[in-house]
Amino acid sequence: DLMTPPGHENPTRMAQLASRGARMVLYHGVADAIFSAEDTRQWVDRVQRTPGAQGFARYFPVPGMAHCSGGPATDQFDLLTPLVNWVEKGVAPQAVVARARGAGNPGGVNADVPANWSADRTRPLCAHPTVARYSGSGPTEAASSYSCR
Repeated sequence: DLMTPPGHENPTRMAQLASRGARMVLYHGVADAIFSAEDTRQWVDRVQRTPGAQGFARYFPVPGMAHCSGGPATDQFDLLTPLVNWVEKGVAPQAVVARARGAGNPGGVNADVPANWSADRTRPLCAHPTVARYSGSGPTEAASSYSCR
């Protein structure tokens, strides 16, 4: 294929990059109408099965989020800090707190946030294959009331 750059014939061949200590963190809105979050999950699963690349990538699906942001979702989060901690300190991210952009949010309001959500709703984004589960106690609007299982 003349359109494929040399060395990119198989995008799941990440062992050499992983062997140098590189790590990859991906996210994808589950409600993305342009690209399939399922395709991203399948790609990450293939990478994880690649000899030498197991544990190289973490995938964080974002429930309700559209393409890159928006949707009825907690779509405001920081994945750079967990990536830096993973590379520099060896701490692989398992959960990242995400916030809804409700009324008064300094980053702007997400018009798709349902009116019955708290303006400061938080949820954990969980590394695939785990998902956020309510612990059975605590406020339902707070990430601290959920765990990734």
